Amino acid sequence: MPEVEDTPRSPRPSSEILALNHSPGFWSIVLYAVLFGVILAFVGLAFLGLVTGGTNLWFTLPKNPGWLDGSLWWVAVTAGAGLLVGVLRRALQLPLKIPGTLESIKGARLEPSMVPKAVAVSLVSLVGGASLGPEEALGLLGGGLGTSISRRRKLDEDVRATNALSGIAGSYGGMLSSPILATAFVLEVARPAGRRLGDIFVATLLSGSVAFAIYYPIAGSTFLDLYSLPAFKFEDWQLLAAIPLGLVAGALALITVVASGLLTKLTAPLARWTILRPTIGGIAFGLVGVALPLTLFTGTNQLSTVIHSGVGLGAGLLIAVVFAKILVFAVCESTGFIGGPFLVMLFIGGTAGVATHAMIPGLPEGLAFTAMFAALPGAIVAAPFSLLLLAALTTQIGTLQIAPVAIAVLTSYLAVSGSGTLTALAKKAGKAPPGAKAAPHPSPSPVGPP
Repeated sequence: MPEVEDTPRSPRPSSEILALNHSPGFWSIVLYAVLFGVILAFVGLAFLGLVTGGTNLWFTLPKNPGWLDGSLWWVAVTAGAGLLVGVLRRALQLPLKIPGTLESIKGARLEPSMVPKAVAVSLVSLVGGASLGPEEALGLLGGGLGTSISRRRKLDEDVRATNALSGIAGSYGGMLSSPILATAFVLEVARPAGRRLGDIFVATLLSGSVAFAIYYPIAGSTFLDLYSLPAFKFEDWQLLAAIPLGLVAGALALITVVASGLLTKLTAPLARWTILRPTIGGIAFGLVGVALPLTLFTGTNQLSTVIHSGVGLGAGLLIAVVFAKILVFAVCESTGFIGGPFLVMLFIGGTAGVATHAMIPGLPEGLAFTAMFAALPGAIVAAPFSLLLLAALTTQIGTLQIAPVAIAVLTSYLAVSGSGTLTALAKKAGKAPPGAKAAPHPSPSPVGPP
């Protein structure tokens, strides 16, 4: 049989050989990412340092806070914070609604002129004990920096979007327990495609890593630190147990969304009273904080107390804290305070997990905590991989042990967002569901009576 000569193959294009297909302006994007990481590391140190120092100045929590362990002095602080929030919103003519973290990432843009106003109000809100997170202000700072520099340099639209996302990732470099988390979260929410994916991946990872490398040695820890949980052995039945844990987390996520919507409607008549509305809100969440001190603040530090002392505090107290936290979060959101929902949802989910363990001791605390810790935000945010990575890196429960957590996250997401329940609720409330395409930045609304 005659030999068949091999057909010569043409060389593969470089775009097929490279794992990431970079754009012509790739190296300028890299330089911007390094710049953003350096700047935002120090910005994060300043902002989070002010938040931590400010709350420690006004509030001193008991070691294991139970019922009515707060101080009435706190109500004066929270009311004063509400008053100052109202004065700032009125003086700065800040709109009633500003783009949130998810909207900013999804749209890969925001209005830089709004950033200083919103960050000032957010700082006062957080220092005043509001049950909100710093991720809103940090995301605005990072995205605003990327957008502002891109505009000044008259960069094209794709580079502007990449720089905005790179800035957001850099701003989270000191908040999250690993720079990989910032990259995964931004990519999963923004969902860039084609050539932009390679640029954004490298830029966000580089910006977040640079910020982390500067922030961590100075601060000694990240804002969302590691949680030490009791070790547990993986068993097959835990895969099935994760399903009800995910369903409960999804139900709590829905309750949070509904509570926020109801409080927004109830406080709507006060929208014109720019100063009165947050003052009333401050008094309200301050009183709840006196009754249940664990409901104040972002909840990142309080989760350590819940993990180590939750069983001793009792399932009844923990369940009360879960629903009270949902209430004060809704009060803060609906009365003009500014902050993020993500870290608050982690607290609600983690506390619900410890409460579940307290009621069902045979269910390992590490499993219940981690599953609901990730599944509650997972019901609303379409970023399951990021949340699994967050759970794995933050709790370090083990490789096999993360499998039931994955099932819990997917269960909560399919039950709430995947089923259309969340979208239906959002339409009924007349607003876009979380993660929807960002709308154009609204013009400042008229400011009513004080």
